[in-house]
Amino acid sequence: MIGKLPNNFSYQSASDLVRIGRDNDGGYLVSKSDVEKSDMLIAFGVNDDWSFEQDFKKMKNVEVFAYDASISQKYFFKEIIKSLIRIDKPWIIIQKLKTLLSYRDFFLTSNNHHIKKFVGLNTDHKNHCTFEEVLNDVTCDNIFFKIDIEGSEYRFLETLVSYQKRMSGLVIELHDCDLHLEAITNFIKNFNLHLVHIHANVGGQIRATDGLPLVLELTFSRYCKTFQEPLLPHKLDMPNGKLDADIKLVIDS
Repeated sequence: MIGKLPNNFSYQSASDLVRIGRDNDGGYLVSKSDVEKSDMLIAFGVNDDWSFEQDFKKMKNVEVFAYDASISQKYFFKEIIKSLIRIDKPWIIIQKLKTLLSYRDFFLTSNNHHIKKFVGLNTDHKNHCTFEEVLNDVTCDNIFFKIDIEGSEYRFLETLVSYQKRMSGLVIELHDCDLHLEAITNFIKNFNLHLVHIHANVGGQIRATDGLPLVLELTFSRYCKTFQEPLLPHKLDMPNGKLDADIKLVIDS
């Protein structure tokens, strides 16, 4: 399968790309230099997978702040209870239990913080906060950001540009790219960190009229050395689904 991107997406690959996170969905390619020079990791969107955060800490033992109001220790315990009715599929119960234990092991430690809030909306609701509020709560710079929040990223793309000087790197998953193409291209134009990698998420579709993938994963770097890399996917990329084939990307010249 081939996806096509407009020339606004031209990029230069990082010479030190590494894959962080689990195989398939949940893993991203980032610059090793950015990880090593980061003083903090802030993640928006966790769900039931914090393998990226775990692998990041293995490379650089930084403080982690993970924002997601959809999960909690109580939530995962309820998932175990619900799975008990599936006595014909005991592996589901085992998997749910492993998820709970992994959550406790990672987030109930001194410098890994799960913040039960969604990021993006300016509202008085206790489960929501703005990007500015997130940054106001921390004092360090050289922050690496991982963002995968199912479309809410467009609420603060312009704000990311305003705070880019505090970032060591960024990996962001962009959804419904056909509806937000202008906002995405403006963001790439105004964001001064290097665009060093693009991966099409096979969970999205490809627009029939021009081949535009509807879900893209973009990696930006401050500290890496770059070079021309014409081929996408990268050799470290993996399709998001185990049974899927990755999407080859072509950028208009």
